[in-house]
Amino acid sequence: MTELSPPRGMRDIVWQEAELYEYLFSEFKNAAKKYGFEPIITPTVEHFALFEAKSGEEIKKSMYVFEDKAGRLLALRPEVTASVVRAYLKLMRARPKPIRLYYVAQCFRYEEPQYARYREFWQGGLEVIGDQDVNADTLVAVTASEFLDRVGVRHVYEVGNVALYRAFMKKMGIVEEMQDRVLHLIDKDRVDEAIKELQALVGEKGVEVFKRIISAEDPDKVKDLLQDYKELLSELYDVVMYEQSRLYNFITALKELGYTARYRPKLVRGLAYYTGLIFEYKVLGAEESPSIGGGGRYDGLTAVYGGPFEYATGLALGIDRIALALSGNPQYPEAKTVMVVVLGNVPLSAGYRVLKSITGYQGTRIKGFTYRPRSLTRGLEYGSRIGCDVVIVIGEKEYRDNVVLVKEMKTGEQKVVSTNEVLDAVLSILRSGDYSRPK
Repeated sequence: MTELSPPRGMRDIVWQEAELYEYLFSEFKNAAKKYGFEPIITPTVEHFALFEAKSGEEIKKSMYVFEDKAGRLLALRPEVTASVVRAYLKLMRARPKPIRLYYVAQCFRYEEPQYARYREFWQGGLEVIGDQDVNADTLVAVTASEFLDRVGVRHVYEVGNVALYRAFMKKMGIVEEMQDRVLHLIDKDRVDEAIKELQALVGEKGVEVFKRIISAEDPDKVKDLLQDYKELLSELYDVVMYEQSRLYNFITALKELGYTARYRPKLVRGLAYYTGLIFEYKVLGAEESPSIGGGGRYDGLTAVYGGPFEYATGLALGIDRIALALSGNPQYPEAKTVMVVVLGNVPLSAGYRVLKSITGYQGTRIKGFTYRPRSLTRGLEYGSRIGCDVVIVIGEKEYRDNVVLVKEMKTGEQKVVSTNEVLDAVLSILRSGDYSRPK
């Protein structure tokens, strides 16, 4: 008799649950498009070596690996970021950067099935390639929050930074493979075991650095600690301080936008390719439960696969866990293309306030994103090349005067309006002409 049950850890999703998943897929895609991300679809099956290179100890052990009929060693994808980077190197290197991509995909890991954890699971992901600025991290985070807000999942952020640990281990002469091992143990809440393995390599004095950082729950205390170890870090000190500044600016922007964001020194996440800022989403009121997603910086992963060094960041949300946490399903329309350019020392939150006032409008389809270029000229050139309809500019003078510059890209006409009049100005432009040209 034919076995009618799917393999262990796999599921048939039918009826109302299937409708729920389709709804989540649609809403995630809509949020991604609204914030300027473009779709990418990668193969379910990849070469095993793609993930072996930098996925991390746990994922390598849990992959579905097999040989095809030609003897090639292949794997079902355990995550999608590595595939996106491979596709970028093969197909997208000549495109103007930053490149913003999104996907909804099935992934596979041979783990012990349990509540909200399956061997076949769904991810909704966002990736930004070619942008060093913390704006890229904030963009993926706020886009995901927009999706979660839409579907009614109240959430909080937990934020960490693996750059601290990697910098200290590098200065202590610990090879990258061992660094990955230590971070894996911390990720699994096996801190004592990680400390013991470090102690065997660098002694008690070196371990003291980690003990102090892991116990510092306040980013400001971490900053003071770094000053204490400035001599040890030597040439890496400025790098680490830059990473801490990124973390601080990321948390500050989220808080100013009304989200709860907390620093978590033990947060390192399980993927070995993370290089700096990392974060996770937790359901509000259920912070002790597994996360519903997360992401962070993976600068230089392109170089691991033989390409040029590129700055990159991204995230993946667990659709299966979000389905369990779902509490509502409001509907939002699609949007047209609006770019908010934030210049100089203008706070990122100012750009996102303007952006949210536009993307939240339900009468006309509008999609938008923020961008912080090196100059206004480069920002406008980028907006023109990707087909923006409207560009909103917030420079330092505009920020001080509580106004913005609204530029119609089709005609070149522009005007200055107060921040309270931005939506009306954008709607007036979009309703005055034909903006159905291909993007």
